Amino acid sequence: MALGLALSRYVASERSSSAREDSGQELESLRNQAADLRQAVDKLLSALPSDAGISSGSLRSHLGWISRRLKENAPSLCAHDPIDIVRSDIPGVLKQFDKWYASQSALDKDLSARLMPFIESGQLNAAVREAWPIFKTRMVDQFGISGAIDGHKLVVAIFGPDGATAGLLPDKEREGYLNLFKGLYALSRNPLSHNDIRPNPAEVDATLFLISATLAKIEQLTTEGRQGKERLKGTS
Repeated sequence: MALGLALSRYVASERSSSAREDSGQELESLRNQAADLRQAVDKLLSALPSDAGISSGSLRSHLGWISRRLKENAPSLCAHDPIDIVRSDIPGVLKQFDKWYASQSALDKDLSARLMPFIESGQLNAAVREAWPIFKTRMVDQFGISGAIDGHKLVVAIFGPDGATAGLLPDKEREGYLNLFKGLYALSRNPLSHNDIRPNPAEVDATLFLISATLAKIEQLTTEGRQGKERLKGTS
């Protein structure tokens, strides 16, 4: 933005006055700002993961065009390039990174999307209250569990020795989830459901992460299980 404004001021003053003693100094200043911009962009791109497949061709093209025109003492021909970098190139690179990051996340995308309005508006109580019914509904639909049960009984129906995830999860891991969600129901779900209390943001963050990550993992396990059964049918 600083380079774009400096270029605009230079071009505007250049058009209004043909004889300018400080023209050389201003051009050198513009070249230095362009070099600083290139250095900042290189630093940004080097911080992005190499396996993310992020395309920066347009961004580098605009940077090259700016350098070339400033070397030719023709700043008016690159005055719009910094604006394109701000409006299109940088947002485009960040959008690609966001897409890659989302694909790497262990979180459940549907839950995250539904809770985001509450989190962004600071309604942490509402986010937690919304998360638990979503968790229950997803588990009931996923495994055909009775919708009449809730709380510890629901947790046992999902993660107990004879629960829905028996055979999907190793016993030790399943027992870990069993104890974890018994604790979460007692410490997170029940107090907020029955009391008007102000939640601790760090605790809310941890609770929502655990619920979301568990939903994502169980969805992955059940999908892999279905695909495995289909492969067996195809070979029999």
